[in-house]
Formats: sequence, structure tokens, C-alpha cells
Amino acid sequence: MKKRYVNLQEITVKEPLKVDTEFSDKMLSLPKEEVVASSPFKLYIEISKRAVGYNAKGDVRGSLTLRCGRCDREFFKRLNIEFSYDIMPTSEITEGRINKAELDVKFSDEDVLDLLDVVREQIFLNLPFKPLCDDNCKGIECGEIENTENVDDRWNKLKELKEKLERKEK
Repeated sequence: MKKRYVNLQEITVKEPLKVDTEFSDKMLSLPKEEVVASSPFKLYIEISKRAVGYNAKGDVRGSLTLRCGRCDREFFKRLNIEFSYDIMPTSEITEGRINKAELDVKFSDEDVLDLLDVVREQIFLNLPFKPLCDDNCKGIECGEIENTENVDDRWNKLKELKEKLERKEK
């Protein structure tokens, strides 16, 4: 059975909770602008109770098909994300501000942790700001675009302009 929710109050200092589960691509609801497709993502998480709060550590694994921000080609990206952070009650925020030492802390007063949110958060934190098929992608010159039906019309106009300029140079 796939587990989605964890009741944090059931975790004891002596016995950390270990969960191994998987979430389908449909459940993830990833941004369609960048993510063309996704495999199911696997989550392994171990949650330990501390004197105050909890520690969550584990890994998220799966793969994505992304759209290049320069040439609009699709490319494959495998994600293997290891994470570790503390879950602390909001009463632990000092002086009403989060300081630099607390950047790996998630503040929450909830008793239930949604594991789907953990997976989605780790994917979003590891998505490139501007997905590129290759660090040296040259945009429209990167390669021929196979399917021009769903391509932004500006790319086609740039391609036509490039071809005209090449003919003039000859």
C-alpha cells in the first residue's frame, strides 16, 4: 500500500518512522510549461523525533522529460535527490525572523506530514530555473525542430530569417 500521510505524533524518540513509497506522475501536478512528462517518483524517508521537532532525511528518485528554454527540444533528466531537514514548530522562530542557520528547517505546527508535498518540494527545488538540453545549446541552431505544429511561431520566423541571411552570404 502506498502511504501518503504521516502522523508525526505517532513517532517516538526510540523508534524513527521509515517510509518507502511512490507517487504517480498524475499526482505530482508538475508545471506543464517546462515538464513534458514524468516517471513515477519514489520516496524513501526516515523521520526521527528530537527533543523539539523532528528530523526528516531521505531521497527522491525519478525522471523528467523537460523542454529546453532555448531550442524548445525535449530532453531527459534523471533526478536522484538526497535531502535532510528539521521540522520545527513555528514557536521556535527566533525574533520573528528566520536566520541563516534555520534555512534547512521547515516550520510547521501541523501534526500530519503530506509525503506528496515532500516529493513535489524536492522536485521543484531541483528543477533548473531555465531548463537547457545542453549547457552549450545554441537555441534554434541546436538542431532541426521535428514537430513545428506546437512550436512558438517566433522560432519559425527566426529560422526563416537565419536561412535568408545564409543565402545572402553565399
